[in-house]
Amino acid sequence: MFHTKGYGVNFRYLKFKDGFSKFGFEYDLVSIRHPKEVKFPSQVYFNASRGFVYGKLNGLYSLRVGYGRDKILIDKTDQGSISISWATFGGASFGFLKPVYLEILTETQGIQILSTERYDPQVHDYAQIYGQAPFFQGIENTALRLGVYLKSGFVFDYNWSDEKITSLEIGAVVDYFPQLGLYSDEKLPIMYQAENYNLWLQFYVTINFGKKWN
Repeated sequence: MFHTKGYGVNFRYLKFKDGFSKFGFEYDLVSIRHPKEVKFPSQVYFNASRGFVYGKLNGLYSLRVGYGRDKILIDKTDQGSISISWATFGGASFGFLKPVYLEILTETQGIQILSTERYDPQVHDYAQIYGQAPFFQGIENTALRLGVYLKSGFVFDYNWSDEKITSLEIGAVVDYFPQLGLYSDEKLPIMYQAENYNLWLQFYVTINFGKKWN
């Protein structure tokens, strides 16, 4: 899955209720980028370090678990033709806020020291940042935000076989992470000194591969 704020993967398991409607569950795991995210090279070692997003406090990842329907609007008339269906899903969106860790270069008595630290905009100057730390650094400090999502799109199945599925899906999805009395700030803290959001609208394209069982 590719969408306007990132990318991810999708899994669905559906059952026909009649000749035109399928119902079932889906699971998404996606990254969601803030619109102000811009990756910069290190000012210290331009060619040697990994790029980083200056001002980014946390990375946002969503695990969606939902239920919905895929309704066939135009069925295949023969082999080699295309079917078009309308898919609508909704459910829980588990938002994971993973803190950003950076490799920081400091100098003490003429000796340069490279350390990995959680990014703090009040402490770390741009000139100190060597680059992005490995992804799993600090993953144990990930915070969970509970939300909901709604997704709707059109599915174009162009596989020549009636037993297999090869389709392209195009649509929109909204993730909403409300304040539930558990957080001091209802908006997800992703970027420093930028407007953050708890409502995320994305347009997506998904390439699906699958199989039908009797």
